[in-house]
Amino acid sequence: MRQPSAREPATVPPPVAPVTFKQVTHQDAQALNRVTPFVPPGPDRPIAFHIDKASESYGRALDCLASALLYEASDTRKGQAAVAQVVLNRVRHPAFPHSVCGVIYQGSERTSGCQFTFTCDGALARIPTPAMWRRARETAAAFLAGETDPAVGMATHYHTDWVRPYWSAALDKVAQVDTHLFFRWRGGWGRRRAFDAVYTGAETYQRQLTLISPAHRTTTDKPGTALSTATENDTQPDPAGGTMLTLQEGDHFILVDGGGDGTRLAMQGLGECTGQAYCKVVGWDRHSLTYGSPNRPIIHTVAFLYVSDKRTGVEIVLWDCTRFNRPSDSQCLSAQNRRWITFKGDFSHAS
Repeated sequence: MRQPSAREPATVPPPVAPVTFKQVTHQDAQALNRVTPFVPPGPDRPIAFHIDKASESYGRALDCLASALLYEASDTRKGQAAVAQVVLNRVRHPAFPHSVCGVIYQGSERTSGCQFTFTCDGALARIPTPAMWRRARETAAAFLAGETDPAVGMATHYHTDWVRPYWSAALDKVAQVDTHLFFRWRGGWGRRRAFDAVYTGAETYQRQLTLISPAHRTTTDKPGTALSTATENDTQPDPAGGTMLTLQEGDHFILVDGGGDGTRLAMQGLGECTGQAYCKVVGWDRHSLTYGSPNRPIIHTVAFLYVSDKRTGVEIVLWDCTRFNRPSDSQCLSAQNRRWITFKGDFSHAS
């Protein structure tokens, strides 16, 4: 960590450490937070951040940032913008890693060491809807293209208003957006001139994002190769505790390649099922075998589904829209329609 220069106060900043909380009730925390005054933001404005879309690391940076926006601020543009500004402020500050993924996933390998709670509390097991993921990526892309959020200024910390972290009393409270309170360091470390760190461009691969981000489906030491070297017979348990699919007569399990609009998969399913009264074709992305494959059929990691039952007139075609660009959300696999993966031949047995 860089030491403050002569132009900065000699006070030591609060540690960039695991977030711990005093044992107070939500009501007590909210009362304490309310009586803490806001500090005027001053003349400093956030510095626009830019990453070249053509760079090798852009896709990983984009999806790391989108994951923070979605899991930290839910699906509100205002809340996501504020979180994006904090992340990019940290990238520029000497106290933090100097990459987007490095800032967000700092300490995520430890359940008590993460800087952003969603990276170590199991939240990433909740797969977002395609529409929510798309909106988070759009906001992330805007901030990686230079958008800023003056509402939170040079803030580097935030927390919800029903908790009281130990560090909040040592920082200046500068803004509230939705239920989040935003803070900046006091003195020189909270001024724009301190945000002089250079972006490294070295965005790490995050295995936690492989279910929703094709950009993170390669290893950190062998970029461009498959994330998993496991075979289709690998019995490694699914990290998100997914339900396994039982093979039935008429089921066909295949590997598919993500990307494009996936139309050829619909034609493949139709061809596979020619002449069959009941047929189901279930596909998994061949680049994420550890998280599901024909020999490890985990329901929530399905990439493509085709179901045809001539006895009932049912024909279903669905895609994982984080992998395929479909024109309508109604064509996307979701928590509501994944029951068709276990479809057994008539409506009464759909589960």
